[in-house]
Amino acid sequence: MKVLQNFFKEKETLLGIAAAIAFQLIFVVVWLTGYDGVYDRTDQFSIGIVNDDQELGEEIVKEIKDRDLFQIKEYKQYTEAIQELDERNVNMLIHIPDNMMKQLQNNETVSIDYFINQSAPTLTKQMMEKAANTLNSQVNRQVRETIDAQIAENIPPMVAAEAPNEEMKAIIEEVASQVVDLVQENTQVNPLKANIEKTNEKEGFAITMVPLLIVLASYISAMLISQYLQITNGRLKQEHGRFSLFFGRQIINILLALGISLLTVCLMYLFNIELDYNFMALWGFQAILLFSFLAISQLFVMLFGNPGMIFNIALTATQLVSSGAIVPRELLPSFYFELGKLLPATYGVNSYFSLIYGGGNLGSDLKHLAIIIVVLLGLALTIQILFSIWDRFKTQKATVNS
Repeated sequence: MKVLQNFFKEKETLLGIAAAIAFQLIFVVVWLTGYDGVYDRTDQFSIGIVNDDQELGEEIVKEIKDRDLFQIKEYKQYTEAIQELDERNVNMLIHIPDNMMKQLQNNETVSIDYFINQSAPTLTKQMMEKAANTLNSQVNRQVRETIDAQIAENIPPMVAAEAPNEEMKAIIEEVASQVVDLVQENTQVNPLKANIEKTNEKEGFAITMVPLLIVLASYISAMLISQYLQITNGRLKQEHGRFSLFFGRQIINILLALGISLLTVCLMYLFNIELDYNFMALWGFQAILLFSFLAISQLFVMLFGNPGMIFNIALTATQLVSSGAIVPRELLPSFYFELGKLLPATYGVNSYFSLIYGGGNLGSDLKHLAIIIVVLLGLALTIQILFSIWDRFKTQKATVNS
């Protein structure tokens, strides 16, 4: 019994229990609020359309817009639209070819191209492929109605034109109309084929998990490093000044970011993860990402000491939800969508999609990570300055009192 009492007298025991409880509460609350109503927000997906047909194509575009299923962006130039898809600014691109009605009248096969960028979360790819087939069915129904209306309007008068008199003409036209209606009712023709093109495609399921795996492993590594460096910092503060420890800590963070990132990249090569960038580019990016995680995770332990790990646990759950590694960011509540713009995991996930599959805008992601790092280091330095002022104030107060 005395052993138990002694255990519970130690603050580390209580902190460990609190962390375990917090872990359960935080993950349940964050994930359930973040992923609530995901399928109700599919209208936040954006679809690009390039329409080269000014006759039937206009009707198809209008039909897609009237459905109000997605955000629609129209493009004049095919090359511009493909680039937008490649950079993940639209989730799918529809290309409507020219002279469709003429080709249909000549009994030629007409295809509408649906381009889906595979450099995206798995759920996005699955939903876009399903949407492509659904949209094509709806377009086919509309085209059938248009063609049927034209046939019903033109064929009977053409057949009846050869009648010898007006009475026979009316009878023949009526019979022809009935025949046309009967044929149309019993014939289900899909004049337009769906040609689904998957851009930036890579084989294998394991590769789809890499962005989530790397971001999660990197942040937990950073969180543990920051925790133990803070403990070491506490033990050395009697021997070294606050700013010496702070800058020494940042040097260690840089060295660890380079070393651990090298291990991460080597493991990816060991497991044959195919990448669109060379070894040095991947190593450099992973080092920047890990350093950004170290920069953000150290803030909370600097401010709160060991209890700061609870805030880092909360940040782990929040970053996993808001980054788009599991569920596309377009489907998240606006709070998590906007919060994700401020956190490094979002740009880490985006960049790994680019590194693995291609596409995206790696330069933009790196720029955002650099800004985040500068801001975080500025905040960390500000914390040290404030603590230094507080230490000086306490020293002066103690001197006055003595």
